[in-house]
Amino acid sequence: MTTGTVNVTGSVLGRCSIVAPGGSSSQAFTGAIALGALDAADGTLATGFTTTTSAAPGGTPVATRVVCTSASVSIAIAADRLATAAAAVSGYSNEIDYTAEMQVALAAGGSGTVTYSTATGATAANSATVGRLAASGNNIAVKAYGFSTRGGASNLLVAGNYTSTITVNIQPVA
Repeated sequence: MTTGTVNVTGSVLGRCSIVAPGGSSSQAFTGAIALGALDAADGTLATGFTTTTSAAPGGTPVATRVVCTSASVSIAIAADRLATAAAAVSGYSNEIDYTAEMQVALAAGGSGTVTYSTATGATAANSATVGRLAASGNNIAVKAYGFSTRGGASNLLVAGNYTSTITVNIQPVA
């Protein structure tokens, strides 16, 4: 009798990918949180925006599915102020601060969260290391809430289109 041994090997690299409906993957996603009219009838920031919270954010959060093969994942978020290019004079503001949040669903249950406040003027992203991401469904949600007029609540908002960018990073931890 003759015998033999055959070893079969393979590997999976630690990686993260966005998985779109239908199964195609990519390394980036985009979305929009549409807030609509920001001002109240008196020209100040509408009260509905100042009372938003993580549980009741402004606009519809952007949700997506990210798959990561590593046991731990680093998540980071940064944002800039919601602003218009129109100039502001005394008593007016062309900038609105807010809190940006990324919440991730975890395989073990619960969630991991990282937030960034534009009011701090920080230049670095806020980050955290969390466990393994949930394996199915949309497991990432990006939100905006806690809006406040830069310079004070009594300042009138300058007319214009206000824009901001929230940047998130999700990567495997070796």
